[in-house]
Amino acid sequence: MAIEQMLGYLIYFLVWPSFFVLALALFRVQLTQYVIPIIVSTCIMTPVAALLQSSEILFLLTIIQPLAFLFCLMIVFRFKFFHSIMMIGLVFVYSLIAEFAYNMIVAQFNYQYFLDILQDEYIMQGFWVSFINYMTTYLIIRSRWGFTFISTRNSKIHSSAMIIQNKLYLSVLIFLASFSMISLSVYLWKDMFLFIFTSTSTILAFVLHYSYKREFHD
Repeated sequence: MAIEQMLGYLIYFLVWPSFFVLALALFRVQLTQYVIPIIVSTCIMTPVAALLQSSEILFLLTIIQPLAFLFCLMIVFRFKFFHSIMMIGLVFVYSLIAEFAYNMIVAQFNYQYFLDILQDEYIMQGFWVSFINYMTTYLIIRSRWGFTFISTRNSKIHSSAMIIQNKLYLSVLIFLASFSMISLSVYLWKDMFLFIFTSTSTILAFVLHYSYKREFHD
């Protein structure tokens, strides 16, 4: 048990920095400017994840962890609320897709076994997700890809972009509401899992669409 707990903490110290660096890279924010916030936020997210993993409310995983992540982005990194929401939406769903792909391969596309792995296994999943996130961060930086409309500075928004931005924010909020139900579907509403995950992925497409339109108007 002690060894498993140590491995768990090791995984969390690998995974959470990968979430933060990917979030920054996706929006072309200089990683070197946020080394201390990444370390501090990792120290916040790690015990939250560890306590959640050992508790009886693990079915709230996709609700509690994004809220803790939001706290870190707003308080530690000092990003704006909706910018933080955008980061959470894209980074969490990307990591979730990577995790689900790994589990589906391990389960050999057996749906019930896939759900069992989601509930019981997290060490190898953590290694895989952190690897994918770090590799994606490297590729994004190398290719200089990413959104450019997120900034810590206050800036004026052109009226032509206001409608698009409102649609973007609305789609992000709907996406997060759908995303928050994923862990509930894994533990409580197993028959609804595919529907909820498909709906979440579809809404993400709208988020990306309005993100590109918002950036184009800048």
